[in-house]
Order: sequence, then C-alpha cells, then structure tokens
Amino acid sequence: MAKLGKKWICYSCGAKFYDFLKPEAICPKCASNQKNAPSKPKAVKKEKSVVHIEDELGGEHEAEIISEDGLEESFGISGVRAEGVDPGDLKMDDYDE
Repeated sequence: MAKLGKKWICYSCGAKFYDFLKPEAICPKCASNQKNAPSKPKAVKKEKSVVHIEDELGGEHEAEIISEDGLEESFGISGVRAEGVDPGDLKMDDYDE
C-alpha cells in the first residue's frame, strides 16, 4: 500500500484528506492551509467540591470491645482447636507442599 502521509480533518470545512507527505497540508475542497488552524482551547479544570455527610449515628453508639477470652466464651470455643478447622493465623508458607 502506498504511503499517503498524515490524515487530516479540515478545520474550516471538516473534509477528511491525506497530505501525501507534502510539507503543507492544504485542504482539497476549500484550499485552507491546516497550519493556519486556530489552536484548540484548553479544557477548564473543574473545582473539586467536598460534600460533608452528617451521620445520624455520630459518636452516640460505640461498639463494645471484647477481649479475646470473651470472644472464645461467647462463641463457645475452648482453647483447643478442632481438627480440620482453619485457625486463620497460618501463613502462606504453612500451606506449601
């Protein structure tokens, strides 16, 4: 396939064309030079807004902190681990074969 150069869209009439590797990109329909195109305005950055949400619960309701011994008692777990139960404190090296 032949090299057609850069593809352009004319800023004046909107026609699509290739420049055929010529130094000047001139539109074949309206003969406007693409180097004379007005520069594109930069997008205006929007200001970030912060929305504060008021919580109905606020600091009124605080969670109870239970010690580890209290957790074991509340779930009926004794200090001995049952076989086949994943204790959750194993590291990835413990699972290697």
